[in-house]
Amino acid sequence: MVPASLDQHSAKTPGDFHQDFTLLDRSLILELIPAAALVYRRMDDKILSANRKFFDLTGFSFDALKELSLYTLIPGDPDTNPTGDQSRPVRMQIASGDMILATMRILSISLTNQVVVLTFSPPGSELDIRRDLLEQEYRFDNFSLLTTLGSQYSSQAVFQTAGQILHRMLSPRLIISYRVNPRDEKQLQLHTSSPQTEAFPPNLDVELLDGMPALQLWKLTRQPQNALQEIALMEGYHYLLTLPLYHNNTTQGLMLAAGETPHPDDDTLRYLALMSAHAASAIQGLNSLESAQRTLTNVRHVVQIQHAITDNLEEGVIILTPDLRIAEMNPAAEFLLGYASKEVFRQKADMVLIGNETLSTLYKSAQQGISTLVGNNLSLNNRSGGSFMAQVLCIPVVEKVKVRSIVLILRDVSQTEQIRAHSQQLEQRAFLGEVSAIFAHEVKNPINSISTGLQLMGLTMKPDDPYADLVSRLQNDCLRLTHLMDSTLTFSKPVEYNFAPVDLASLINSILERWAPRMYRLNISYNLEQQPDKPMVMADARAIEQVFVNLISNAIQAMENEGGSLNIKIRPAQPETNPPQYEIIVADSGPGIPEDLIKHVFEPFLTTKAKGTGLGLAISRRIVTAHKGNIYVESFPGGTMFHVLLLQAT
Repeated sequence: MVPASLDQHSAKTPGDFHQDFTLLDRSLILELIPAAALVYRRMDDKILSANRKFFDLTGFSFDALKELSLYTLIPGDPDTNPTGDQSRPVRMQIASGDMILATMRILSISLTNQVVVLTFSPPGSELDIRRDLLEQEYRFDNFSLLTTLGSQYSSQAVFQTAGQILHRMLSPRLIISYRVNPRDEKQLQLHTSSPQTEAFPPNLDVELLDGMPALQLWKLTRQPQNALQEIALMEGYHYLLTLPLYHNNTTQGLMLAAGETPHPDDDTLRYLALMSAHAASAIQGLNSLESAQRTLTNVRHVVQIQHAITDNLEEGVIILTPDLRIAEMNPAAEFLLGYASKEVFRQKADMVLIGNETLSTLYKSAQQGISTLVGNNLSLNNRSGGSFMAQVLCIPVVEKVKVRSIVLILRDVSQTEQIRAHSQQLEQRAFLGEVSAIFAHEVKNPINSISTGLQLMGLTMKPDDPYADLVSRLQNDCLRLTHLMDSTLTFSKPVEYNFAPVDLASLINSILERWAPRMYRLNISYNLEQQPDKPMVMADARAIEQVFVNLISNAIQAMENEGGSLNIKIRPAQPETNPPQYEIIVADSGPGIPEDLIKHVFEPFLTTKAKGTGLGLAISRRIVTAHKGNIYVESFPGGTMFHVLLLQAT
């Protein structure tokens, strides 16, 4: 049945035909709307038509509705402007005179918004739809949160996310998580800690979970089945949800949630069971990844140790493939042969190791798993064409009766010979030192006797005596010999030092003051710069004074012909050392030390002075070394700088 327009019973003229046709169209369209609806003209408060659902809802007849205005149907001042909020609750009068609640929606069907369609829904229907939508959105959010378990970066983050899900789903009073003890896989360790968790044990045996389902819910109305449920009962909880985290029959952890009513429903339990499976899988994956990372770290550490050992070996190490091609060389082998490792990579060994003897027998033995040592008269050639006496040890690396690689260890025997010769030279020097000490001690007494006799002869001679000059020169030679013998004894005999804090600036300044008159006569200026004001070192004052007397004396002698400047600087060592040291620089503007002598200035009996003994710098280095310091020299045309490093006094 097609409803008629509300105006169909009124008198019509031929000019009303077009209007009736339009109203009929509106009625047909209204029937397609699933809710109660009417067409309303706002300018004159006129209800033009309505659909069948509207009459069923209100109980009005066609004739009764025709006489009504919207203000009568909806008491008050209903807002029908479609430009505002298009959905609003209203109180609507029905045919029985009762008032009902409805949700009114407004839709404009004219350009001027004067003709609108009003729809009315029973109270609660739209709220139910919205509630269903919110429920669907809530479930979607829950499943979205569930998927984040597999993307966590650590086991701790997985437990935290699982705890958030439990709190979101249940809002319990208590959430506890246990994880497998990394030092004991048969024990679960409490992962969360708060005052509420004190009643629960800090550790659980994994055996407690044997036979326990993936999800277990205890309620207050049931008898406790295990120790955890007994604790929940004693603490006054109405339920305890136990979620063991199982993956491939392996326990990854345990989560507990306890609270009061309402208990979780079946849908929530199914969701939480799925969550525990996802959490266990995520933790298992992270544990496997962490284990792999630890293994990789250990392997890298072993490789680093291996490289550190081979890189710092004095012997050359060459690793060959089973087909005798070079895979790797350490820096010592590169130095001995003159090749970079990357240059000879995959080259045949006999193209690089070339000598006066063939090594083919060595290689064949290694390929059979036999270690061999060659080195009686073996001479190997390096890249530049030079040769050196060598010893080669060939070691096969065998795994499961198969040679995986061959290690060659090269030893430069010529260097060993040089070390042996140097050791022999040191022994000879030590013997010479002992002989020199005995000689100096024995010769010193005759020199003193000669010097005394010459002094007596000089006293009896007149200044114009023809032999007076000869006696004077002989006396100077005796003094020089005496000084030489004293220096020899000082250098050769062991000395015991008394270490104490020494003001270095004060000590050097006193030496400069003693030498000041001589420097003035020789036209030598001097300057002492210090930082800090009172640099204290641990030293034997007399021994250290001798060091700087020697250095200052040498500097003055280097400038005695032309004059010049002597500059001494005291400062903390740069860069900082451990333990801290002071650096003392003694610089002169003399001619410098010849290049061929600068490497030997600290050797005994080396001197360029006519009256020198050649022991001053050797004694100075010996004193500085005994003070756990260092001394070295820099020289160039126009100047020399001695650097002395001494420990700071604490």
